[in-house]
Amino acid sequence: MDRGYGIHKTDDRRRKIFVAASLINKLNEGSPLNEIYQRGIDCYEILLDLIEKPEVAKEISELIKYPQEKIKPVAIKIVNLFLFNKDNNPFLSLGLSDNATGEEIKKRWKKLLMLYHPDRMSNQKGYEEVAKKINQAYREIEELGGEKSHNEKMAEKKKEYIPVKTKFSNTSTTQFFNFKYLKFLPTFIIIAVISIAIFTIILLFIKL
Repeated sequence: MDRGYGIHKTDDRRRKIFVAASLINKLNEGSPLNEIYQRGIDCYEILLDLIEKPEVAKEISELIKYPQEKIKPVAIKIVNLFLFNKDNNPFLSLGLSDNATGEEIKKRWKKLLMLYHPDRMSNQKGYEEVAKKINQAYREIEELGGEKSHNEKMAEKKKEYIPVKTKFSNTSTTQFFNFKYLKFLPTFIIIAVISIAIFTIILLFIKL
């Protein structure tokens, strides 16, 4: 069973290598950003490996017949497109889908910070900007509720704008009527008891 899982994992990685290779070609061809994002999320981990590991860059270079020394800059460009996406979607900034788990979010945040460590960056100013964006995206996801999707949170925010009168009108009206007539309840009971007593006495006299 473990062997089968290992084979499946290898096949999945191979597929993602091909997706990453295709994505690099797509970027060079000027494909729309939406297509880049859609494909990129599927192979984002490979893109990070490509930046970090020369052997991955070599593997993709051989696949698409593209110079190895140019592969890494293209991968960094794609990662930056995710980080600084125009919608400011924090999940997309970290290369994650909106339904990513808390564990996936934390793991990706840590990996990105390690990848953009100042020791790896030739441009210190560029590192600070990227590191700031990575941390900002992570904080925003935490504020959204961690595993809650960006779309779900936006839907919740819309609900918050329901007017107070509309939201509570039925409840308030019911409470008003309840409290209005509740104070007369003892009087109603006393009148009912007296009426029953009088009616009973009248019946007794009639029978006599």
